[in-house]
Amino acid sequence: MLQSLHVISGLVRRSSGETIFIDALKALGIDLSFNSLYDKSLVTNNLEHLVVVVILPILGDNDLTDEVRNGIANLTSLDSHRKCSIVVVAQGDRHESDELVTRDTPFSIKVRHLFSCFGNFELLEKKLDQFTATALASEIYDYCNATNIRDVLEINRLTQILSRAPKWLVRKRLLDFYDPYSGVSLLKHFDRATLNRIAAHIQTISPQILKITHASLNDRALDELGDALNANVLDLGSNNFSWDRLLPKLSQCRWLNLAANSLTQIQLPLLSQNIEQLYLHKNDICEFTTTLGHVERLKSLSIYRNRVEVFDWPAGQMMLENLNLGANPISSLPDTLSDCVTLRRLGLARTQLSTLPEWLFSMPNLHEIDISYIENQIPATQLSHLRAQRVSLITRPGLIL
Repeated sequence: MLQSLHVISGLVRRSSGETIFIDALKALGIDLSFNSLYDKSLVTNNLEHLVVVVILPILGDNDLTDEVRNGIANLTSLDSHRKCSIVVVAQGDRHESDELVTRDTPFSIKVRHLFSCFGNFELLEKKLDQFTATALASEIYDYCNATNIRDVLEINRLTQILSRAPKWLVRKRLLDFYDPYSGVSLLKHFDRATLNRIAAHIQTISPQILKITHASLNDRALDELGDALNANVLDLGSNNFSWDRLLPKLSQCRWLNLAANSLTQIQLPLLSQNIEQLYLHKNDICEFTTTLGHVERLKSLSIYRNRVEVFDWPAGQMMLENLNLGANPISSLPDTLSDCVTLRRLGLARTQLSTLPEWLFSMPNLHEIDISYIENQIPATQLSHLRAQRVSLITRPGLIL
């Protein structure tokens, strides 16, 4: 447990929110070092704390002053930044229209770019004022307790290999290599030797959530990355992995996304019994047939936008909660789906169904059905029946039934 941190303030004068925030951190037993972002001594000093909290003013137009930019430039020039984790808290008025500092706001984009050399960087969404100060102090306290020197060093080593830092959320232990500036993965176009080095760092960090999307990786990369794919949640969308080479590597996975991997067939016997959430949308799968032993743990399944004509489901499977069959040429649903008494959401958009099976009206937990673009194919009496049961019907945008 960390007991000290460094607070650097970019405010011209201390606000009531900052005062409450500092006092709340001290009340939690954290020893603080405090500096102004404009203190010239920062350039000659080292950052000696594992966690550094930077408070920045967020102006009404989401801009940054030249003084703030220069202060951040001085801070990022310190060599010692590679041994610390930076957390930015934004001080500014909160309104209903901009209550949070979301990832796509101008302030967020500019700040993340200025701190791009920091592998361990997080911008908190909640703005700082007198009403949020205590909650933000607790959030910082949790962040400190989740941070360790091993993670900091490994993420910074990854940042030195890559063109910029991957996204690392320490409290969720989420590691994401997608680069929002280029629209592709930071792992794209690396040679095998470099991928092997990257995989070693991923293994040491051991993220719970690992996202390697839009990287154009194929089975050849599994020789280097295979042992690093041991996260509980694994997002490998928009790559070119094959089912039979990849699945044996995923013994720890519980949530798997293989969207847009050009899959044409899947061998469900290879599916780990640990997997509860499976997303296979935007592939070229033509057939989905299985037996109970292969999918008995599945709670969510999406095969949206494939080429499946016949969807088969084993009798006795009762754990499924979410199923999306949309954008497939399916004309009927198997009666065995009626065994899924926990089913809450069903996606049927853009299918070829012309009527709904009678068992669907007896599902005790059904909450939502997506019938987008097939609204006119389903009998009006069935739609009225569902509405009477307070089942939410999702339709195409702008359409009122």
